[in-house]
Amino acid sequence: MAERHTQKTDRDLNGMSFPEFLEHIKQGKTSLIGDKKLIECPLVVYTRICPTCGSVFKKGKWQSRQDESDVIIECVKDNLIINKQAQDIELEITPKQLDYSRYAVHVKAKANIEGVQTEAALDTEVRISWETCDTCSRISGGYFEGIVQIRADKRLPTQEELDRCREIAKDVAARSREKGERLAFIAKIVELDEGIDIYVGQSKLGKQICRAITDAFGGRFSESPKLVGQKNGEDLYRITFAFRLPEFVRGDIVSVDDTVIEVQSCGKHVSGIDLETGRRFIENFNDLMDVKKLGRRQDAVPAVLVAEEDKIIQVLDPETYETVTVKRPEFLSAEPGDEIKIIKTVKGIYVLR
Repeated sequence: MAERHTQKTDRDLNGMSFPEFLEHIKQGKTSLIGDKKLIECPLVVYTRICPTCGSVFKKGKWQSRQDESDVIIECVKDNLIINKQAQDIELEITPKQLDYSRYAVHVKAKANIEGVQTEAALDTEVRISWETCDTCSRISGGYFEGIVQIRADKRLPTQEELDRCREIAKDVAARSREKGERLAFIAKIVELDEGIDIYVGQSKLGKQICRAITDAFGGRFSESPKLVGQKNGEDLYRITFAFRLPEFVRGDIVSVDDTVIEVQSCGKHVSGIDLETGRRFIENFNDLMDVKKLGRRQDAVPAVLVAEEDKIIQVLDPETYETVTVKRPEFLSAEPGDEIKIIKTVKGIYVLR
């Protein structure tokens, strides 16, 4: 019995016989400090990962997606006990996947203990519990806190506008999630004849999306809260954000006070070409007092340039065959006899580029 006890004690020296332990000390290496090991870890440790989005449950809450190997390594680090006397610690953690839910992990450690170089190694197993996270659970259950309704003033939005609004909404949601807002998700996007409805997991995400679309296109939005219940004694609301894209888009011919322009872009600023002078026009959209749509570039028709003199030209009206005198815009480079594009409006005839 005594002999067996001695052998067990020898092998308690971190898996080494006593002679081997003495040799390690001579070489300045040991894995024991007093009666404590350099590193310790349970034989099996556990982590929770969402199978849908890859989020990880740590420190009592779900956190953003990580690479699975990184999750395994961090799980081992979180459960690793390192001797408090150790300094200049170097860890080498090598995971090896065994199956869908298990990893074998080998850990090597080096440290300095009062000038003595110390080494140790151990093996552990990480088991993954696949659980649906709070966000994915809400998405699958159709949860949403707000609806962003994208429409346009006095017209239907173009497909290009709607596609861009989708991109903006997804970008805003992605940036919010990167900052830790786990409920900043888009539950669904519904296409309608008059526009699209974007269902969002957070009401404040709806407002952020509206502001981002305003920066890109201009327009305006309003909020309409609706009481849908109570939780922990507090009222719960769903908010509908009614967003209206500007009435005017690229190619529209509009009058701004006494100026007729062809719109090139309409957002926070309206920019375009003054069709009378040919000069560039740009103004803050909110500063414009009287804006009326006169037509579209698609309404333009071909006409013959009859004559030119200084800043005046004459064109042949293709409908009445009468000669009409208009101002020559700076962009016009045609000569008498050439065909040019004109548009007829209630304010008169204008030449297009």
